[in-house]
Amino acid sequence: MWACKLFIWLTLLWSALSLLLQPGAALFQYTAADLLLLRGHLSVPPPVALQLHPEIVLPPRRRYIHRGSRRNFQLDNSHSITSYWSTTRRPRLNTGRTADLRSLASLAKTATSNHNNTVNFGLLNVRSLTNKGQLIQDLITDHKLDFIGLTETWQQLNDFSQLNASAPPGFVYLSYPRGSGRGGGLALLYREKWKVLPVSTPAFSSMESSVFQIPGPTPTVIALIYRPPKPNSDFLNDFSSLLTQLTTLSPNVILLGDINIHMDNLNLPLTRDFSSCLNSFDFQTYSNFPTHIKGHSLDLICCSGLTPSNCSANDVNISDHFFLSFNIPLCSLRTKPIRHISFRNIKNINPDTLSSIINTIYIPSSASPDHLVSHYNSTLHNILDSLALVKTLSVSFTNSAPWFTPELRQRKPKDVNSNASINELVLQYTKKCTKLICFNTWTLLNIQNLLSTLDWFPPMKATPGLCSQ
Repeated sequence: MWACKLFIWLTLLWSALSLLLQPGAALFQYTAADLLLLRGHLSVPPPVALQLHPEIVLPPRRRYIHRGSRRNFQLDNSHSITSYWSTTRRPRLNTGRTADLRSLASLAKTATSNHNNTVNFGLLNVRSLTNKGQLIQDLITDHKLDFIGLTETWQQLNDFSQLNASAPPGFVYLSYPRGSGRGGGLALLYREKWKVLPVSTPAFSSMESSVFQIPGPTPTVIALIYRPPKPNSDFLNDFSSLLTQLTTLSPNVILLGDINIHMDNLNLPLTRDFSSCLNSFDFQTYSNFPTHIKGHSLDLICCSGLTPSNCSANDVNISDHFFLSFNIPLCSLRTKPIRHISFRNIKNINPDTLSSIINTIYIPSSASPDHLVSHYNSTLHNILDSLALVKTLSVSFTNSAPWFTPELRQRKPKDVNSNASINELVLQYTKKCTKLICFNTWTLLNIQNLLSTLDWFPPMKATPGLCSQ
């Protein structure tokens, strides 16, 4: 006994001296020979692997650190069997066998949604919009226009009937009629999915002008002008002031309108001065073709910072001016689709109040069933209106669904009703099949009971005499 104790004390003393005399690296690893020396007092032989591979180094066991599971465990000792459970779900362990999406860097999100699309523009000197609404609608639909500028609308103040007749479904407009006198007037019709903001400009005595801005990373400015044919010495100065303001708003400017200047004849002083003014502000003219039935170029398509394509002029027999159309790519901000929803806040209705009101409903004694149903429905509808009024809100959706058009939205209730009818037919057929299966099963199970009546007859031997009878 004393020999075993002496061996243990010598082993501990040797271990302490080896820890003090060996370098620091030995504190964290053991060789196979060291492990064999520590097993001297054990009767079990060491593993064969330690004898075959004495150079094996076994790292020490990592220190255990307890971490709470945060699972809110509950203990119940009130019964003979102790209950122990958790009120929260066990957290999912990451085994490292799948991709850890948390390690991925999130993409930078922009505050706006940009779309770079080819936009169809149109320009027409309509010379009075009266009784031409359907023609303008057909023009917009046939050419699939997104924007169309109209000059000489000849509309009066607060008179929007002709513009309402000219705007197809899904289009809105901004109108600027002439303040006094007859003639003149400007209007811009565009699809309601585009966000167009009017820009205030000073009033000029020599021309009519209206400016609009399409927001985006680089805003696009649309200017619509009309110059009366009567000469005015202030026109070039007013036009230079307008271009100065336009160039300060954005580098991308679209200038449209009827200027009543023969741009096809550079020998005229007014044409040369007007072209020089455009060039000084870096505006390029793209309407180098006749725009009037008499062969002159009076209407204007000018751009700065943008290059239109497919510029053309067509005689649509609406006025003495041709219809001008072109395409241009725009990177702009589109408005989020807005919908109007109606709802009732039924959760705030007090059940006791509703019950007391329903108990006081007057029910006529002598009335037909149809009259009673109508009276019951109207009374409940009035009670619902008194307790929870219908509220209407305008909501916009961050993640819009362009494929979910208004036509699909109208068809959705019909499809739901159709699906309900189909499900009802399937349910009826299923019930019929189930009844048939149950009847057949019941018949097969009870066939022995049906034939068991014959077993009650007494047995009788079949003799030749009995058979002959």
